[in-house]
Amino acid sequence: MSAADSDGPRGPRETPGVEAVTLATADRNPSSAAQAASGHHDGRAHPPHDAFVEVLGFDVPQSHRARWGPIITAAKRWGTRGLSPLQRWVLERQLRFNLRLRALIRQPERTLPELARKELSRLADPRPVGAVGRWLPSVPGLEAQRAWNLAVVALLSGAGWPLRTEGAAEALDALEARCDVLSQEAGAMGLPLWRELWRRQVAFNHATVRLLRHLLGAARPAVLFPSAETYTREALALETREVRDATAALARLERQPRISLVTPAWETPVDVLRACIASVRAQVYPHWELCIVDDGSRSAAVADALREAAAGDARIRFERLESNQGIARATNAALALATGEYVGFLDHDDLLAPHALAEVALRLGEAPDADVVYSDEDKVDARGLRFALYLKPALSPELLRAVNYVCHFLVVRASLLREVGGIRPGFEGAQDHDLLLRLMERTRRFEHIPRVLYHWRTLPGSTATDASAKPAASEAGRRAVAEHLSRMGEGGSAETVAPGLYRIRHPLVGRPRVSVLLSEAPTEAELAALLAFTDDLDVEVRVPVSSPAASSTGNAIHVQVDATATPGAVANQLLREARGDLILVLEAGTLPTGPGWLRELASQASRPGVGVVGARIVSPAGQVLEAGLRFDAEGRVLRPFAGLFDPTLGAFGGSHWPRDVRAVSSACAMVRREVLESLGGWDAAFTSDEARGVDLCLRAGDAGLRVLYAPHARLVRTRSREGALAATHDAKRLREAWVRAGRTDPSSHPRLDFVQTP
Repeated sequence: MSAADSDGPRGPRETPGVEAVTLATADRNPSSAAQAASGHHDGRAHPPHDAFVEVLGFDVPQSHRARWGPIITAAKRWGTRGLSPLQRWVLERQLRFNLRLRALIRQPERTLPELARKELSRLADPRPVGAVGRWLPSVPGLEAQRAWNLAVVALLSGAGWPLRTEGAAEALDALEARCDVLSQEAGAMGLPLWRELWRRQVAFNHATVRLLRHLLGAARPAVLFPSAETYTREALALETREVRDATAALARLERQPRISLVTPAWETPVDVLRACIASVRAQVYPHWELCIVDDGSRSAAVADALREAAAGDARIRFERLESNQGIARATNAALALATGEYVGFLDHDDLLAPHALAEVALRLGEAPDADVVYSDEDKVDARGLRFALYLKPALSPELLRAVNYVCHFLVVRASLLREVGGIRPGFEGAQDHDLLLRLMERTRRFEHIPRVLYHWRTLPGSTATDASAKPAASEAGRRAVAEHLSRMGEGGSAETVAPGLYRIRHPLVGRPRVSVLLSEAPTEAELAALLAFTDDLDVEVRVPVSSPAASSTGNAIHVQVDATATPGAVANQLLREARGDLILVLEAGTLPTGPGWLRELASQASRPGVGVVGARIVSPAGQVLEAGLRFDAEGRVLRPFAGLFDPTLGAFGGSHWPRDVRAVSSACAMVRREVLESLGGWDAAFTSDEARGVDLCLRAGDAGLRVLYAPHARLVRTRSREGALAATHDAKRLREAWVRAGRTDPSSHPRLDFVQTP
């Protein structure tokens, strides 16, 4: 996995799910899609709340103290036996608040602020009433829980609709700091038992904040992967089959070039270093050389182990630098030893799959003009268990600028590698990202092998374990992206969003006019919410109406259309009357969650070579609805990440990562007028908005234009899409368009049906 977001937290009860669901599933039953995506089929679409809402009861954990731990644990468990009546008295009213809060944020209604004010505020005081309440007000935590409840009510009732993102992070940080209602009760008598009484409620408070972060667009990615035990078992079985097939295919391969592996080593644990070398020796492809440089390690054991390895295999070439030069210069020193036609990069503590070089050679046999070859990867822990499977798309310039998704295993044509100057000092920690950007400037002949050929070892303090462990590496990556933009002659700036993840803000010249073409008439509240965030652009809204009596108001211009016309025909009519240079098709009820969304879409759509740009769309409950579209091998359209929490990081990357895609949803898509007119507008023969939007994206791709997913434009869909399924003949015509487009989807992967299981 790339460094970006690799340190994201996995909640104690968060359940991994599938990465993509079909258009039909998501449109027909969004809640079913969410259940499928969360790995549940029993209606529990929100594991955090469902797991923690029952706050009555005791879950005394094992004490961490080595000597007295068992005694302390036993004493707590014995002491809680008589606390059940007291716990019920203390938390009975709080439980009512919890249940209503869960119901409101599980399926947020458009009247959520009003409901929060009327219903939640009435339940916010957890203090018992009556005779019991006269002596319970002094119970530790009660007043703090009351203050926490009121803060939740204020957050939900004052946000407006749709739920706004600005200021949410700060408010949620403050709310999370108050989740532990006993944090200010250090001197309370019997505090250990009071803590057991409140344990489940405190867990519920934290789970609520996590869920609210997703609703309000202020969450860290939910990291969803299969368990290491399950994945390791499946991965080893798959690898055995792949090694067998690759070995057989090698016997038929005529061209078998030498591949030089370059490896800088420094202070490597000897057992780890030997395992790395052993993985090279185990290659079923024999035409390799390992060029390994000891970068002035203080320990003589490193050089001794390398001399021993070189003495036992003539294909291993070793050099030791007198002093530590850093990873860039050490890698270049190893590169200077290389004699192969291609160069592969192997870190000193990682492992190659036995068929890694064989698969590279086989791919080079199929694509002899390839300049860069890369594969999928995973991680391996100290026990030898594999985890964090990362399956990658083909070359996506947009994605590579945002994150080094190529990473490992990387093989480059040696002549090109030397032509670009090898590894540049000054970008340590992100030297491979900088290299890939420079390579992409010279060639687009990148070949992706959709197999896991590299195992990235996780050691304490390594980027593989925690990307935030090396903040200088993330800053080096940002500088690499910024310099790449400068070399390409593009304006804009690069910003760090998370360790190893960057956002490029593209310039927008002047104040372009944007024509918003709605799918149907909005309500007054929807129109107001839409126009509240126009980012100081010149915006007009074209609204299709069937009644001539409907009158235009303000920026909303009504256009009378034939009520029986297809969505494409309606959109084409709106386009003919629109005056904007930029055209935004927008599904009614799909509303921005904050400022910046329109400028983001406009700046992306204005770039030369870009055809269509789509946005990230979420549900009111904070789940992904739209994050670009993909195609499977049969040409069926898939919604990646649909039903998962926003954002989500899984085996296919992040829902919050920008990327080149084959198509985007017509629920929110922007295109320049000149592009739209050159493509002949929308195909009026399609009977659904989705189908005519996908068809336009396919035609844009055929014309050599890029289709981009822009997640920094975030909107929320406030209307149900019941009945939005494409007709049978729409599916057939889309299939025909897919065939004409070459049956390929560079943003897809052969294992799109991979299911992430707990």
